[in-house]
Amino acid sequence: MSEKNAVSDTDTGTTESDEGGRVVDIGITVDVSDDGDSATAAGAPVELEFDEADLFEAADAATDADAEPTTDAAIEPAEREVLEAVDIDPATIADKEYSYRMLLDAGVDEPVADTLRRRYSLPWSFESEGDLDRRSSEVRGLGDAEREWIAVSDGEDWQAFEYDHSAPVTVERERPSERPYPRPTPVTAVTGVGPDDADALAEAGIRSAERLATIDAMAVATVLELNVLHVRTWRHNARELLGN
Repeated sequence: MSEKNAVSDTDTGTTESDEGGRVVDIGITVDVSDDGDSATAAGAPVELEFDEADLFEAADAATDADAEPTTDAAIEPAEREVLEAVDIDPATIADKEYSYRMLLDAGVDEPVADTLRRRYSLPWSFESEGDLDRRSSEVRGLGDAEREWIAVSDGEDWQAFEYDHSAPVTVERERPSERPYPRPTPVTAVTGVGPDDADALAEAGIRSAERLATIDAMAVATVLELNVLHVRTWRHNARELLGN
């Protein structure tokens, strides 16, 4: 035996080495015996003690059971009493067997019917004919054009390019029966042109605002010996008066 090998002490249950080391026995026993099947089990696949398919089916069944709600669990006791009072099975509400109009026709109060319609997304009505027209008359805040469009959309012809509709309302503006001054417009109607100025312009053949609006200011000022700035101002005011 080499110096590294341990020497077993049968009396104390401990093991000592030649170098003085000591191993303490803590009293735990591990069974490492071979039952004879080790060679066979080493190369064989491990067999599970349960069927995987059965496990998956059980898990799916549990999930479906948790996800399946009761049909009328969300109906409040007061709502249930109202429904039962008019011979309506609360379970049929969750199945959407009733529309909002049917609940009202059966005698359900409007606030209760409206609450159930919103909670279960009940249809407004199962009858489409005339329903949009009725809703357009009940909904507040719609203009005449919007109500007309809703009424037309009730049928299949709403996508057509032409349909019967009311004629647009035209507003006629009242025009003055006569001008505030006769035609041609007198030159004195132009701002800045006084009687003496009108006489001076008449010498050059300018007797109306229409003619004054088209003159050559420099030429007129030269012929009549007037200030060209004054003549240009008269021409500008004449054009403003006539709307040119």
